[in-house]
Amino acid sequence: MNGTRPSPLGLVRIVAGTVVLAALAMTFFAILGGQKARSESAAAARNLQQWGIALNLYLIENGNQLPEVGRTPMTDPQPRAWFNALPPYISESPLAGLPPGERPRPGVPSLWIRPGTKPVKIWDPEVYYFNYGMNSSLQPDAGVRSLRIYEINFPANVVFLAPIDDYSPAAAPAGVVFSKGRDASAHILFCDGHVQAITRSNLLAPAALAAAAAESGVSWFQQ
Repeated sequence: MNGTRPSPLGLVRIVAGTVVLAALAMTFFAILGGQKARSESAAAARNLQQWGIALNLYLIENGNQLPEVGRTPMTDPQPRAWFNALPPYISESPLAGLPPGERPRPGVPSLWIRPGTKPVKIWDPEVYYFNYGMNSSLQPDAGVRSLRIYEINFPANVVFLAPIDDYSPAAAPAGVVFSKGRDASAHILFCDGHVQAITRSNLLAPAALAAAAAESGVSWFQQ
């Protein structure tokens, strides 16, 4: 063979170049990951801001009474459930009115789907799926009216809608989905219509939550 081996200095340069390229690749993917996280965070805030607009308009037209939580499976139209009552206020169809094939699906962006939800390969188009949930404490007893906004202590500190990973229209603190990573957070829609990112540490511990549950529209949060 006529080839020659690299000199020790040449080997050092090759190794150094490989390390630099690896570091550049890691930096590139970290930047992409950060951009994706920021994009998903902005989309999550926009989704909930739209629901907040719908909530405020609904309250104006319904004597300040909140919509109902609703239930699954959707065996009847449930016109007062939040997922049917609110969409028309932002030019969207009630969930119960969406035909198969047009219903929300994981990974397909819509007002119903939490940004960052993983797509699925096999999906039943008949399914009613959405991964936001209404604070179940706002309708303390199923079949009984939901609270009116003025019956709630400090609406700006009381959750209305939160991101969840379930088929349930109701949400509780334990089911809130947070982003991954060091700065894990979740965007929340509050009863006064504002949207805010919170961390898991903001939520009440289970024992404290149980003690506060008797209050109208329990806030879920540390005071």
